[in-house]
Amino acid sequence: VHSHESEGEPSFASSNFRIQLIDNYAALLTFLRRLDALLTTTDEMPTLAVDFEGVKLCRHGAMCLAQISCSADPGLIFVVDVYVLGNSVFSFATERGTSLKWVLENGFIRKVWFDPRNDVDALYHYFGIQPKGIFDLQIAEVAVRRSKGLPVRYVQGLFKCLLQLDALTGAEHDFAQQLNDSGKKLFEPECGGSYDVFKRRPLDPTILVYAAHDVRYMLLLYGSYLQQMDHSMVVRVEVCSTQRGAWCLHRDYVQPSSEAPHF
Repeated sequence: VHSHESEGEPSFASSNFRIQLIDNYAALLTFLRRLDALLTTTDEMPTLAVDFEGVKLCRHGAMCLAQISCSADPGLIFVVDVYVLGNSVFSFATERGTSLKWVLENGFIRKVWFDPRNDVDALYHYFGIQPKGIFDLQIAEVAVRRSKGLPVRYVQGLFKCLLQLDALTGAEHDFAQQLNDSGKKLFEPECGGSYDVFKRRPLDPTILVYAAHDVRYMLLLYGSYLQQMDHSMVVRVEVCSTQRGAWCLHRDYVQPSSEAPHF
């Protein structure tokens, strides 16, 4: 992991995996203004990849990090330190009114997610946010397998989906494996870690990279799955994604199942 003082440094700008930690409101304002510019200067709405990390993330847990990448520059991952910035992080807005809450709830901005159920449960019950425009990659992967005539009983995890992505090089597969193992040693109790590591500051560099890596290839997965589905299947995935986005509306918390839904 190499740290840099600014995005303008050549070694940072030329990297295909760049992480920008947003842990103060000046940096958050800069990020939101960047989204402002994208929304006003491009003909099509950008597609975002989003993910969240925390301690037992749901309405009963704690949200610590939000990771976001944009189709305009998918190699740059923004990691927003929700734990440090506090409850105002999602409502804080630019002069034009752009906030993370507005972006997440805007149905015209596609949010590529990998199983949003626990994330939206936390967003809704802690921050009053009900995201829209969700495209669930986990559901898309199920659709791709079924379109090939394969029997599908269970969903797959993101790491397994990444290892099946042909666009990744051998070195990228190896890095994903090493990072997955290193991260789990820090936060998985079964591996000797603790989820409280997401609350410790300064943030462990391995946790920062682990969190950012979760969204690093999500837009690549998105493009791959779209190419393997016809229009009717895409629509069915969108409908199922919307249903998962409403997971937070259960009166009581419901533990997500690993069984593949029928859609």
